[in-house]
Parts: sequence; C-alpha cells; structure tokens
Amino acid sequence: MKITITVENPTPEALEKLLALAAMPAAVVTTEPDDHWTPKRARSYYDRLPPRAQQILLQVVHGEGECAAEELKANGRSLRGSTGAFRRVLSEGKRIGLWPDALPVPLVSHIVGGQLKKLEMPGRGTGQYALTAFEEGLRDLRTGG
Repeated sequence: MKITITVENPTPEALEKLLALAAMPAAVVTTEPDDHWTPKRARSYYDRLPPRAQQILLQVVHGEGECAAEELKANGRSLRGSTGAFRRVLSEGKRIGLWPDALPVPLVSHIVGGQLKKLEMPGRGTGQYALTAFEEGLRDLRTGG
C-alpha cells in the first residue's frame, strides 16, 4: 500500500507527529519538497499578475517556454517594470501562504551586455520545468475560451 500526504509549510509539531506516525513497523518514509508548479498554482499566479505581465507570460507559454525580447517589445510595447512583477507576485503569494516557499520563479530574464535578450521558463528537461503546468492552467486563455 502506498499513501501520499502533501503538507505545505508544516509546523515543527505537525512534522513531528507525521514522522511518528510513519515510524510504524515496515513503514518507508520519503520526503519530497513541494517545489513544483501545478495547473491550479499557474492559474492563480497568472490571475495575480498585472495585465502587461499577464500578456508576457502568455507569450512565453505560447512560445513553448521562451520568447525573445524583441518579440515582446513588438508594436512599441515596453518591458520596463513588467518583468519585476514575476518575482514580486511570487514572493507575495508565498508570504500570504498561497504557494510553498520552495516554489521557483517561473520566468527568468537573459541579459547580455546590459540588454534583455529573452525571457524563458527555467529548467527545460528537468522535473522543475513549469511549461506543462502553465499550458494546462492557462489553456482557456490560450484558446480564446
């Protein structure tokens, strides 16, 4: 029998009680940090972003996890101030308990010579890659529904 329990930000007392329960004979306990994006978290995150940051995130998701800065600036759109929202909203969500502390920032900037070249979702090819969670969580927005 396999039982999976997810506990976000447990208190030391709660963690102690769970570990005591797991100490039953023949129990195998493994811990796994809650550091992955889910479709529900992705949508909640998107909904808290300012409008321009929402547009940028959708472009990155539509671009299979990355988007060149020039494409993001098309039609004279500025990126000034927009990219800071990604870390700020994540930090605020962690602070108020919406998301676990270990959840990574979903977008990173690539800067060369002081110029933003592209935004991308980090962790391609790893279990930390968030693109699938964002594609699923934002599916209705991407299809116009």
